[in-house]
Amino acid sequence: MSVEFIGMIGTQPASEIHPPRGAAIDVDYVRRFSQAHERAGFDRIIIGYFSNGADGFIVASYAAFVTQRLGLMLAHRPGFVAPTLAARKLATLDHFSGGRLAVHIISGGDDTDQNKDGDFLAHDERYARTDEYVEVLRRIWTADKPVDHQGRYYAFRRAFSDVKPVQKPYPPIYFGGSSDAAIAIAGKHADVYALWGEPPGGSGQDDCARACRGDVAWEGRAVQLIDAPDPGTVGRRGMAASAENY
Repeated sequence: MSVEFIGMIGTQPASEIHPPRGAAIDVDYVRRFSQAHERAGFDRIIIGYFSNGADGFIVASYAAFVTQRLGLMLAHRPGFVAPTLAARKLATLDHFSGGRLAVHIISGGDDTDQNKDGDFLAHDERYARTDEYVEVLRRIWTADKPVDHQGRYYAFRRAFSDVKPVQKPYPPIYFGGSSDAAIAIAGKHADVYALWGEPPGGSGQDDCARACRGDVAWEGRAVQLIDAPDPGTVGRRGMAASAENY
């Protein structure tokens, strides 16, 4: 199994021991932070989703502009952008990044944070919506003619995108979540299932991995498992310090 090194960028200096400082968006800091990851040999950087933060699509497009080979992993929450539009936005970003995009599907585990953007679905319902959402993304990315859809959460007629992803059939789909509802959807849609970076056997991670592999086998698919960096890890702190030195 190949090893993939994934970092994480932010739009202002901050870490678990340093409170955010300066403007909410420091453009030059984003440039230096992204380029520090590329110089250090990281494969990808994750661009997080925050209900009070900068728009990830724009941050990712800028990170792509100021780097040459660094992969992007854009966190995206279903429910706030129609899946037909999201498919076009993601395919467009895949082009402008030179085929370096991956999408990290985050259904949302915190009700309070979801409420801030107007989402009041319960936890398991959010994952049910994600199931339909990702299915629509995949259909729009691969359709060669207009698509009709009538589902529980979305309905549209004759949807079509002239813009198809550079990567075929579409950018890698990463997926996070450790609940039973999350693991079932990961088994159906994920190319990569993300676990928190913790020691083997800790916090039920081994159980999550086994359950995901079981659901993937049921679906007749294969999935890669990765340990995702906690936003407050030493690795991020080290990269932030590196960014500030350039």
